[in-house]
Amino acid sequence: MPTPRREHLLDTAEQLFYRDGFHATGIDRIQAESGVAKTTLYKHFQSKDALILAVLERASTRIREELETRTAAQAGTGIQRILALFEDLHSICEENDFNGCLFNNAAAEFMYSNPAIRTLAGEHMRWMQAFLERLLEEEGFSTDKALVLLPMYEGLLTLARVQDSSVAIERTLDALVTLLAP
Repeated sequence: MPTPRREHLLDTAEQLFYRDGFHATGIDRIQAESGVAKTTLYKHFQSKDALILAVLERASTRIREELETRTAAQAGTGIQRILALFEDLHSICEENDFNGCLFNNAAAEFMYSNPAIRTLAGEHMRWMQAFLERLLEEEGFSTDKALVLLPMYEGLLTLARVQDSSVAIERTLDALVTLLAP
């Protein structure tokens, strides 16, 4: 059962990791910003890597639940259900603290140095692929189109880190209509 202090540590760590990067954020900074004693931090997480894995696991669960909830409300709307997923990127990419995809950020920072973190990021992407395949199938589209949708979705999250994503999202929506046309 998660404790309030553990959740607070995870909240603080996720915010700092997402904003400043995993390597750039030290345990001392997390401890100072959370206001939790270092002994408490290490009571909950044996190492920084354990904390990173816990942050990613919790974030993956949250994102999965959010995507499931948002798309469930649009079940049976065909292409609109798929487009809505991409339209949601407008508000996501405009958030003040937006910094791309947490999982791609983690995979980039730990590509060679931590297989467990890279693996967890890969598991999240495999879930995204399966999620998109299921959405496509439920709306009567070929599931092989998910092989294109996932890079489009993740590409928009990457692009939005360095430029205004509005035009790219609108062009992607147009491309999706063409891609999913009968």
